[in-house]
Amino acid sequence: MRIAGIGIGLVALFFAAGCGGGSDFETRKNRAIEDFRAERFDRATATLDSLARENSRDFDVRYYLARSLEESSRLTEALNEWDAVLILRPRLVEAHYRRGICLISLERIDDAIDSWHRAVELDPTYHRAYYNLGRASEQKEEWDEAVLYYLKTIEADSSFAPAYINLGFLLQRAEEWEKAFSMFDRAIRLDPDFHAPYLNRIHILLALGREEAAADSIRSFLTKQSVEPVLADSLQMLLEEIEG
Repeated sequence: MRIAGIGIGLVALFFAAGCGGGSDFETRKNRAIEDFRAERFDRATATLDSLARENSRDFDVRYYLARSLEESSRLTEALNEWDAVLILRPRLVEAHYRRGICLISLERIDDAIDSWHRAVELDPTYHRAYYNLGRASEQKEEWDEAVLYYLKTIEADSSFAPAYINLGFLLQRAEEWEKAFSMFDRAIRLDPDFHAPYLNRIHILLALGREEAAADSIRSFLTKQSVEPVLADSLQMLLEEIEG
């Protein structure tokens, strides 16, 4: 009985020590995640890097370490961490997408495109990957491909204003005035505070010879409180030119 009692005591001590260690790991991990969410990225990175050395297969540790490194613009290290995340969860769409963000920032455009293609293969509704494929296609001057990807972005999320704006720019370059105008008009309705589509819409109206409509658009735009003084002065001069 005495030996058994000692054995039970040792087992209890063993489990107490094991639970204490696990609790410490989880406590430090939770604090690091709190640091990440509070944008204390250096603190989060230091703690998460230490935790990753203790347990390289903890998904939360590797995920938030990748995010922290990315936010700190330590992109090569972040890329390595996203690779580690994908070893743990190969079908995690966000990891493929963010891996692409790191790659494009490192000027590895074709590798970034491959990552975004993988993201939309896994989730055909992942609009941000389509959008970045469009931007990458523009960088490569593959205009038809860019148009296709912006259309796919809108198909995946019809409320994503930047896709309408970028598609409008491409259509404007091709002198597809009416189509471009409709893209900018939709962008304005989705995001009234963004200035670019207002300005491009004015340019299109002038290109179409619709000066009165362009003047009305300038007046409407100048009533916005957030117009920068230099831009406001330029538009006022243009308005006077149209009316004169």
